[in-house]
Amino acid sequence: MLPETPQRTRMIIMIVMVVAALLIIVVEPLLVQQILPPIIKGQQTRYEKMSTSDNSEDLAKAELIKDTPYLVSFFYPFWMGLGVVGAIVVLVIARAYYRNESWARGVALLCFALPSMGGAYMLVPAINFTGFGTYVIYAMIISLLGLIPYFTILLAEKSDMMQKVVNFFFFLFLGVQGAHSFANSHAALRIQWMHPARPSWPPGTWVLWLGPQTMWWGTIALILAILFLGLRKKAGWYLALIGGLVTMVTNFWIHFVRGTTSDYLLGGSMGLIVVVLALIPAFKQRLFDE
Repeated sequence: MLPETPQRTRMIIMIVMVVAALLIIVVEPLLVQQILPPIIKGQQTRYEKMSTSDNSEDLAKAELIKDTPYLVSFFYPFWMGLGVVGAIVVLVIARAYYRNESWARGVALLCFALPSMGGAYMLVPAINFTGFGTYVIYAMIISLLGLIPYFTILLAEKSDMMQKVVNFFFFLFLGVQGAHSFANSHAALRIQWMHPARPSWPPGTWVLWLGPQTMWWGTIALILAILFLGLRKKAGWYLALIGGLVTMVTNFWIHFVRGTTSDYLLGGSMGLIVVVLALIPAFKQRLFDE
């Protein structure tokens, strides 16, 4: 059964949802305008520096980041657009949530997961190309605008402590693994398509097709799992298990073949965590209703 949350608590949650949605609609476009230009400028500056270097290794790496600004300038606004659309959806369904209509809980969780994942996806480019400064804080603010109402819905509802623990950790890892696997797939796509040897696959790079062509499907499964588990449907558990397995296998494949960074090892490990949590009976029985 969906949580039988008292009317007053639902009212508080609805207010948090509406305020967060309004902030997302107003703040996100402004933050995108602030954060994207310096990141792109940093990427272009690094390319120019590496492409004019006397070091052969720098010259080779320069080709792999040459078109990165185009990818980031598409995918970051893409995620932020999803966040704004999700916020508008929340404003439309907020009253339905307050009336305790069963479908509204899952939709609200999905809508707030989108800006959270978009902000998380942007953290690495912000750190890599602007340092640990203002723009990293902007990316964190975008994530928090989604995370605060996301966990308010999950934790303010009437349920016992064990249910709150299950909700917190499982829904946390669904979002984190979804964002991380999307970012890893983005990196694989970048290297696969910008490598000077393309369309050939030099040794160690052939495995990168598992990123965008396979891992993104696992990411979609994890995102949909948030929706269906928010509705307490068993389909959500299956989607979480499938998404966890797909992202685990593809991340580990890329790591063991290519192994140049720890990003894919971390992604495979987090996918494994999703799978393990989904299979623990104490977690599984609290995630959906038969």
